[in-house]
Amino acid sequence: MAAAGEVCSADDEAEAAEAGREPRLRDTPEDILFEAAANAVALHPARAVLAAGDVDGDVYLYSYSCVEGENRELWSSGHHLKSCRDVAFSLDGQKLFTVSKDKSIHVLTVEEGRLETRFSKAHSSALNCVLPINDHVFATGDDGGALKVWDLRKGATVLEARQHEEYISAMAVDAVMAPWASSTSRDGALSCSQSRRTGT
Repeated sequence: MAAAGEVCSADDEAEAAEAGREPRLRDTPEDILFEAAANAVALHPARAVLAAGDVDGDVYLYSYSCVEGENRELWSSGHHLKSCRDVAFSLDGQKLFTVSKDKSIHVLTVEEGRLETRFSKAHSSALNCVLPINDHVFATGDDGGALKVWDLRKGATVLEARQHEEYISAMAVDAVMAPWASSTSRDGALSCSQSRRTGT
C-alpha cells in the first residue's frame, strides 16, 4: 500500500515508542477494510495518505503507516448518490477529485474533506474516470465514450470530444507532448485528443 520506494521512517518508530510500547514495524502497511467494495484508489503525491471511493458512493481519506495499528481514517464523505468510480489528487495534493455513476464531479479539500466544487449532471452518461492536468484543469471520461476538459477558474468545460463508442477506461497526459491527452476504451481504441487550449 506504500508508494513506490517508500520505507517506514524513524518518525513512525518514535511515535510508537512514545506511546509506551515497542514499535512493531511491518514491511507494508496493514490492510484497510471497507464496509462496501472499494473500486477506486489514489495515493497522495507527497504524503502517506490515500483516498478510496466505494460502490455506495462514499469517499474515504486515510493516513497509512508501516507501524502496526497506525492506519487512521482522516475523514469520509457521502456526497455521491451512486458508486464513486474514480478518485484523483490534484498535482499539489490540496484537492481531491471524485467522479460517480450519478454523473457528478466533486472537488473536495484534502485537509477537511469539505465539498469545494460540485458539477451535477456533468456528463450525459455515468462518469468513469478523472484526470487532473494542472492546478486548474482536469479531464473526465464517461460510459458513452465522451471526454470533457474542465477549467475550475471558469467553472465549466473548455473542450469536449467523443472519440470512443464505449466507456472510457483510462486517461493520461504526456507532459512532453502536452496539450495532448490519450484515452483508452472498451471499444479497443486508444485515442489522442487535445487536452487544453493555449492559455489554460
